Amino acid sequence: MAAGLKTILTFEQIFQRMKSYVQYRIALCLHLEIYLATSMIITNQTIRPDLVVFIALFADLATVAVAYDNAHVEPRPVEWQLKKIWVISVILGVLLAMATWVIHGTLFLEKSGIVENFGSYEEILFLEIALTENWLIFVTRGSETWPSIQLVLAILGVDVLATLFCLFGWLSGVGDPGLRDEFWNSPNGWTDIVTVVAVWAYSIGVTVVIAMVYYALNRFDWVNDLGRQDRNKKDSYIEDIIGHINRLARELMSIISHNLLLIKLLTT
Repeated sequence: MAAGLKTILTFEQIFQRMKSYVQYRIALCLHLEIYLATSMIITNQTIRPDLVVFIALFADLATVAVAYDNAHVEPRPVEWQLKKIWVISVILGVLLAMATWVIHGTLFLEKSGIVENFGSYEEILFLEIALTENWLIFVTRGSETWPSIQLVLAILGVDVLATLFCLFGWLSGVGDPGLRDEFWNSPNGWTDIVTVVAVWAYSIGVTVVIAMVYYALNRFDWVNDLGRQDRNKKDSYIEDIIGHINRLARELMSIISHNLLLIKLLTT
């Protein structure tokens, strides 16, 4: 019985990891597709393909650690609510694309917006995209449990790499003629440290807003009911009862295990 209960708990944890990863992945793809397509159409400027490849690679390296993340267990039976997943993921992806466009738009201001001294147009956008996409996994995983050390270290590692890319202009274009020369003809496509700090601060702000939106969406009844239209109130009532029984069973098994351990210690 204990083995069966442990199997159920493990399954639910795997399910939560898969659901958070699917939401993250859909939002990430929409973010890149919307921003890259609109930037090419509107300004005829985009990020170099080399950097786009590294954005995807960094996202994959970070999310591999999701398999070791601390996942919570739902109090009621879990299910794939695909409509809910799609609605939330699309909203997050659109918000991420809008955030990237905001920082893109500031680059055309009189003093080139976020750039303090000098910088590379492509590397600044690359860093903002990499940071916000990496941190998105902290949002979609939920706040019921703390992230595992493996996940934190993996994301911190790719964030450091993305920052080094921006600072030293790795794989960046030098002196984009479509933008202001006094800011974009930087040596070897480098970006000054003050601008990098500003991009980090902006990305943190974007992530906080995204987290607030995600939290609000999961509190709306119409969102939580998506994918459950064929269920009536009686079904939900039964699911709640089953969820309470599952919790009670876990507590009883925990008490029994402790008692058996105590008996074994006393008899040896």
